[in-house]
Amino acid sequence: MIGPIAKRSLLGVAVASALYAPVALSQEANTSSANDAPVEVIEVRGIVSSLKRAMADKKENLAVSDGIAAEDLGKFPDLNVAESLQRITGVSIDRSGGEGQQVTVRGFGPQFNTVLVNGRQLASDDAGRAFNFDILAADQITGANVYKSGVANLQSGGIGSTINVSTARPFDYDGFQAVGSVKGMYESLSEEVSPQASFLVSNTFADDKLGLLLAVSHQEREVQINRIQTAGWRPGLTLSNRNDGVIAENVYLPRNWDQIVDQQERTRTNASLVAQYAPTDDVTITLDGFVSKFEVDSQVTDLASWFEPDRVGSATINPETGTAIQFTQEIDLHQGSGNPASDFVSSTRNVRDVTSKGFGLNVDWQINDALSATFDVSNSTAENDIAGEGRFNVVGIINNYEFDGTGGVPTVRHDGFVDGQLPDIALNRLHYNDLGNTVASDDEVTEYKADFTYLPDSDVFRKADFGILRSEREKYVYQMFASECLFCGYGTEAPIDELNIRPFTANNYFSGLIDTWYTYDGDAYLDYLASQGAPVVPTLQPNYYNIDEDVTALYAQLEFGYDIGDMPLTMNFGARYEETNVSVTAVQAFISDIVPTTDLTLFANRFAPAEDITGSSSYANVLPSINVKLEVQEDMIVRFSRYDSLSRPTMDQMSPATTFGEPRRQNLQASGGNPNLKPFEAENWDISFEWYYSDDSVFSFALFSKEVENFIVTLSGEESYSMTDRSAANGYRCAEDTCAVGVQLDPTDPTRDVVADTEELNGESEIYTVTRPQNGETATVNGYEVALTHVWDNGFGITANATVVNSDAEVSGDTTQTFALEGLGDSQNLIMFYERDAFQARVAFNNREAFLFALDNTSVGGATGEPVTTETYGQWDVSASYDINEHFTVFFEGINVTEEELSQVGRFADQTYSIEDNGSRYAVGIRGSF
Repeated sequence: MIGPIAKRSLLGVAVASALYAPVALSQEANTSSANDAPVEVIEVRGIVSSLKRAMADKKENLAVSDGIAAEDLGKFPDLNVAESLQRITGVSIDRSGGEGQQVTVRGFGPQFNTVLVNGRQLASDDAGRAFNFDILAADQITGANVYKSGVANLQSGGIGSTINVSTARPFDYDGFQAVGSVKGMYESLSEEVSPQASFLVSNTFADDKLGLLLAVSHQEREVQINRIQTAGWRPGLTLSNRNDGVIAENVYLPRNWDQIVDQQERTRTNASLVAQYAPTDDVTITLDGFVSKFEVDSQVTDLASWFEPDRVGSATINPETGTAIQFTQEIDLHQGSGNPASDFVSSTRNVRDVTSKGFGLNVDWQINDALSATFDVSNSTAENDIAGEGRFNVVGIINNYEFDGTGGVPTVRHDGFVDGQLPDIALNRLHYNDLGNTVASDDEVTEYKADFTYLPDSDVFRKADFGILRSEREKYVYQMFASECLFCGYGTEAPIDELNIRPFTANNYFSGLIDTWYTYDGDAYLDYLASQGAPVVPTLQPNYYNIDEDVTALYAQLEFGYDIGDMPLTMNFGARYEETNVSVTAVQAFISDIVPTTDLTLFANRFAPAEDITGSSSYANVLPSINVKLEVQEDMIVRFSRYDSLSRPTMDQMSPATTFGEPRRQNLQASGGNPNLKPFEAENWDISFEWYYSDDSVFSFALFSKEVENFIVTLSGEESYSMTDRSAANGYRCAEDTCAVGVQLDPTDPTRDVVADTEELNGESEIYTVTRPQNGETATVNGYEVALTHVWDNGFGITANATVVNSDAEVSGDTTQTFALEGLGDSQNLIMFYERDAFQARVAFNNREAFLFALDNTSVGGATGEPVTTETYGQWDVSASYDINEHFTVFFEGINVTEEELSQVGRFADQTYSIEDNGSRYAVGIRGSF
């Protein structure tokens, strides 16, 4: 009989998997017959040793997978789990504040990748399905495997991949283990140093029948994010002014322009406790729990400009694209939109307050020599508690300004802002305020699983896996919001002392741009409004929804093996049956009127009484799979996989509620979901070749193809809504007192009837541009991956890989295009390392080529329905460590050491959408292990 520690050492072997190289399947997905034999406990430390173990694991495994793992307990290769995953062939990441947050695999974005932690799906604070890796501390992670081909015993949901993140267990290690680290993190933009610390203690007792593990980590960051951005480029506009008439027609003009400094305090605290008990050699019971708290306190200081086509003094148009690459906005030229203003925005909308919790009970039972069973129950919750938080304040100065996009970085030159000098502070005027324009969410996932493995006494029929899963998920999404426009229109002097209006200078800002403007205390602004009888009090909005999704799954999988001549052949056949039931409830209030404010470009919504909306759907899927491995010779392997997969619609796509946006002149927008959406369904195949030409080097090449049906397309269309508050008696003018004939709304033209001249303020109905998802499109994605790992005898080594993806659903120049695959792009990695005795060093380069970020920018917070493309981004990271002795190691880490900036453009290259600078990060610390 195998002893408790040896018998349970598979996960320990997984911990020793490779750094930056293909890694074996984890225990729950391993289909190799090698599982049948006792496994030796191997201690693997360092880069080269873990590479060797990884190659051995990959060579034995049947399905296609890659991975990343800790070099040692408490020593993950990067500061963030997602940043390590991006080193894997075919994996790209999206960042938040310079940290890896979400992953894309083989061109399929975050919603197409199922993320598990220890084989369990976790609740997410994302409003959809995407998992945010930034809530996890890397110090407590022992490994992460990316499964690219399907096997029946893996949970569905990932057309791109299934990613399983592993955390430490006490039975992974023999006896007492303690590790800890402290470090200081320096941010190049904020020029601040923040502390980070972690410790992990594990021990086994009672002759290794009982084990306990406690891990705690705490990280702080003082972050500065510099960004310039627009809400999108508006197509087909006519540029004009009241003096010269029409200047140009059919022009692209940016909606606005923001120069942003986002100063954030990020705090992440993670704790986990694991207890394992083996009452006999045949039974292991694991009880574990975790809590994660991730807080982002954000203070945005923004110099903003709002552009209107009817007050353009002069303009230069690119004749090839129709883009206004230079134009002015001038006082007293408007024809209804009001005068331009240099806006000073104070905002905390980027706040996050995420609490994630989870617990699980797992029983591993070796019933007899041929049959084993694993029973698992788990529950996790995620709450983003930001309801009613996130203020947005505007103070401004009526002013002229000029947009200039003819240089490398677009600039807006405001009159009076020269060499740090500002216009007279007394010119500041009050404008707009809101509170709670953020979406809060509660998510809960409960899972029940039973998995069985049967090992027959046969040389050909080697194994049978079968099991059942029950998953119950409930997500509640809501918003508490209020706005106040009592002083909109820049007609009221700002109280300088009460708001503490003062100059602000952005440190380390974009060269050549204005870096000094006015700021103030936004909370004091809200207090001032309350003192004037106009408090901003958020209330629950009538667009919240609750989604219940229940999935029942059954699977069976058979493994066979025999020799074709001298070539061993191993294959498995399996199928997974899944039944999904969805029920949706929502509260909806439809628009009943649009009324003016003191800002001629900004209106206010009025709503009819709220009503309940319900919906439901159900579907069933059979997902077959086959995986074949042929050992052509001892060091060469060919693999083939053919499998079906699915990804379910995101939770926010299934909401039946319609959300009406802030109404603006020539811009009425709304968005809604569709509870009847069906899942994406894909037919996939993979072919790969691997050559293990030495014990620490490997070359691999893979081809893959995915044909996806029922692709969900978010389409913008016109929908008419009746303004039920209006009546024929007053000519269907808006219904409030401010809408009456004779009320002066335009201070520059007191006799003008603004309501009659403004189409949004009169009429029996209004036309909204509404975005809604629907099924229907088909897309084919194919590509190849190539990877090389080579280690020289002198301690140097290299890992290089590249992924090339293509699709028949890429964005084109057709302005009527309604479907394209977002996130599709090539990527490359290069890691050079040196390891000799006590010293290690590594230089890593990750490059993600240009990809479509959004076909319709309203889906990502934009306002014009135009596409957004993220341009090629490459990042260099470095690290080094030195072992002082067997217990202590000093280390250095550098992230984005060349301070690359992330850029996005609109439909054409001359339409800058955003440029973001996160600077670089450097850490120095010491790690101890005992």
